[in-house]
Amino acid sequence: MALAESARQPLMSPSSSREGRRETREPAYRFGIVLLLLFATFAFLASGPTGNWVALVAVVLQGATLLAALSASGASRTLWWLAVLVVLVGLVAGTAALFVGVKDVTGPLFLLNLLLVGAAPVVIVRSLVRRRVIDVRTVLGALCVYILLGMFWSFAFTAIGSFGSDPFFSQQNNATVADYLYFSFVPQTTVGYGDFTAAGGLGRALAVLEALIGQLYLVTVIALLVSNLGRQRRAS
Repeated sequence: MALAESARQPLMSPSSSREGRRETREPAYRFGIVLLLLFATFAFLASGPTGNWVALVAVVLQGATLLAALSASGASRTLWWLAVLVVLVGLVAGTAALFVGVKDVTGPLFLLNLLLVGAAPVVIVRSLVRRRVIDVRTVLGALCVYILLGMFWSFAFTAIGSFGSDPFFSQQNNATVADYLYFSFVPQTTVGYGDFTAAGGLGRALAVLEALIGQLYLVTVIALLVSNLGRQRRAS
């Protein structure tokens, strides 16, 4: 009888078994490091620093955050080496801005932002979905995605303000990165200060969409993960 029961159970290869154990035993502190780096990056960019040294520090913080997120998520080697290449280019550009006086380093920073706010959340979500245990690592990864969503929307607002013919804000003609980053997290957290408001219809629509997505993410994804901590998900 026992032999019949075991025969009906699906066989698992040694490689898939090792992969499953690796996914569930991955240290939780890795996403904790990513979360700390995200906070550091946000605090630095939101403080609105000025000077030639800003580009180099921004590259170091964003590059470290991106590589830490890809490492914690087990990203593919192709994406990993692409990120390393972009970080190296950014470091060279930031060093040139600091010591040689080169002003235009927007290209490398743009690519870093694109990988950080575009690729990193997708890789993190894929990593969390593959796991079959809801634990501290899962919650920390989900919180990283929440902060990256806020940075993604600030990236979108910056693009609209940069390529549009009219100022993005009603109260500010020359908005900075700090202004866009601050404005992004105001609707996402629904605090509604009102000191910055989008002037155009597209900016207003995206701000409302960000508020809806941010709140739905908190009350569904984060709430469900926290309430089910330690429970093992059923295999599909």
